[in-house]
Amino acid sequence: MESGTWEKARSALKRILEAASYSVGAIDDSQVFSAIKDETALLVLCSDDPGIIAEFDSQDYRLHTGGEEMICRKLLFTLDPAVQTEDCIQWGADEFALYAGRAALAEVLGQTLVLDLGRQPVRPFRDEPIEAVTAEDYEEEMGPELPHLPLQVSEKRAYGIAGLHGSAKCRFIPYWSYRYTSTGEREVKDRVVSFDDEGVGAINAINGLKMKLDPETIEQGAVPFGSEIVPIRLVREDVEEQVVREIIDRLTQRVRFRYEKGDAIFYEEKTLKPDRNNIQVDLEVIYVPVWQVRGGSRIVEVNGFTGEILSMPMDEGVELL
Repeated sequence: MESGTWEKARSALKRILEAASYSVGAIDDSQVFSAIKDETALLVLCSDDPGIIAEFDSQDYRLHTGGEEMICRKLLFTLDPAVQTEDCIQWGADEFALYAGRAALAEVLGQTLVLDLGRQPVRPFRDEPIEAVTAEDYEEEMGPELPHLPLQVSEKRAYGIAGLHGSAKCRFIPYWSYRYTSTGEREVKDRVVSFDDEGVGAINAINGLKMKLDPETIEQGAVPFGSEIVPIRLVREDVEEQVVREIIDRLTQRVRFRYEKGDAIFYEEKTLKPDRNNIQVDLEVIYVPVWQVRGGSRIVEVNGFTGEILSMPMDEGVELL
């Protein structure tokens, strides 16, 4: 592979690691760069050259920083599927594509990429055997960190609720979660009308449908690996305006009062509305997990938090039959 292509690969890997909050820097070897995060020091090599890879794999590296010494882990990116290493975390084309996409998504969402580098294999010393690594040694790989309602319905349970056998996909649907406060009052003919109010709710960021929401149920954390993160369609400004209109409509009052003029008695009605400047709306994007279960020609969506079967699709990308 041409050197220019490897340079592009190094640039892409730097962006992936930076999305995961690593501090990336150069070292005296132009083919290798470093990445540091907390107590982890990482050296990264992009190459298909067997000699360079063998030397990188066999060498022990240590980093001196702040008066402390850190043992460096090693990440190798190679497009040669025949390459075998003993002391490197090894990425090929599949891992590269996976993490590049997740890094781009994390940047769009303003989130930190959750990068699970797994356990680095350890070379045997002298004649010591290599201890087998079991599945329990690896934490479950997770997707990006998002504010979301917890996924409480398993895939198996979603099949049972939907009454279908086929395939299921976990999708995280964006909602605009809002909290509002309204203040102020109006006085008419010695009658005081208060506009003090507060509340919370959520609006689907795809189709604008409203949902009741308890803010205490929202958690910040990684979503299951492989979940589809549905992009937002409704922008903040439009949603805020919708919420404000609804608040004004709900708090608007018609007040009737009586007064006398000469021998006649009159009734007058006034419509009193809260001042837009006295309404404060705070918005943030949260995600609701939904299982989309397919069985033959039928599609059923199951709320992954409550277990309810949805009578309407959570977005406009599916037609329920």
